[in-house]
Amino acid sequence: MDYLSQIIKGTLIGTANILPGISGGTLAISMGVYEQILHALTHLHKETKKSLSTLFPYILGILGGIVGLSFTMEYFFDTWPLQTNLTFMGLIFGGLPAVFAQIRKPRQEDRSPGSLSALAAAFFLTLVITAALSLINAKHGPEVTLRLGVFPSTLLFFIGVMSAGTMIVPGISGTMILMMIGYYQPLLSAINRTLLSLVMADFSTMLSQGIILFPFAVGLAAGFYLFARLMETLFARFARVTYCAVLGLVFSSPIGILADLPPGCFTPGALAIGLGCFFMALLFVVWLGQE
Repeated sequence: MDYLSQIIKGTLIGTANILPGISGGTLAISMGVYEQILHALTHLHKETKKSLSTLFPYILGILGGIVGLSFTMEYFFDTWPLQTNLTFMGLIFGGLPAVFAQIRKPRQEDRSPGSLSALAAAFFLTLVITAALSLINAKHGPEVTLRLGVFPSTLLFFIGVMSAGTMIVPGISGTMILMMIGYYQPLLSAINRTLLSLVMADFSTMLSQGIILFPFAVGLAAGFYLFARLMETLFARFARVTYCAVLGLVFSSPIGILADLPPGCFTPGALAIGLGCFFMALLFVVWLGQE
C-alpha cells in the first residue's frame, strides 16, 4: 500500500508541475514527501541503492503524471476550470496539519529563532510576495525557436537549471515562468517530437531533437542537485522558519491558482461542485499522509 501511495503522490506532483500556476513543490510538502525526496536526491552518490529505492516510485508517478495525464488535465482545465482548480487547492490545503505539526514540535537541531515575530515575518513575507507576483498580469513573451549553437545551448542549459529550481522550490510555478519567457511550447513540442520519433523508430529525428535538448537535460540535472541541497539545508537548520514560509506560500496559492480564471466561471453551480471537489481532495491528501 505504501508503494502505491508513493506512486499516486508522484503522479499528482508530476501533473502539478506541468500546469500553470500550481507548484509541484508545495504539493509535495502538503503530502509530506518533500524532505524525503530532497534527501534521496542529495544523497544519491552516497546512498545510491537506498536513494534509488526511495525515488523510483515517485519518479514513476511523476513520469506517469506528466506523460499520461497532461492531455486529460488540459481537458479538465478547459472544460471545468473552477472545479479543477479548486480540486488542486484541496490537494494543497490537505497538507496543512502536517506543516503545523512541524512548526509546533521543533527539531532538536533546529536553529530557527524562537520568537513568534520571526516566524510571523517569514509567513507574511512569503504570503505578500507570492500574492503580489500572482496578481501581476505579465504578458507571455514571444515563443522562441530552439536551435543549435553556443549561445542558444548555453541559454538552454541555464533555463534547465531554472526549471529544476522551480520544481524544487515550493510556491513557484515553473510552467508559468517558461510560458512567460516563450520556452514552454517549444520545449514541449521538442520533447513530444523526440518521444514520437522514438516510438516510430525515426532515429534521425530523435537524434537531432535529442542534441538540441541535451543542454536543457544537463541543466535540469545540475539544478535538481543544487536546489535540492539548498532546500535540504534550510529544512535541516531552519525548519520552523522554513515551514512558516511554506504556510505563506500555501495561503497565497488560491490567488495564484484562481487569478486568471474568467468571472464567468464563478457560477453558483460550478462553485458548489468545486467546493465539494475541494473538500474531497483535502480529505484524500489527509488520508495519503496517514498512509
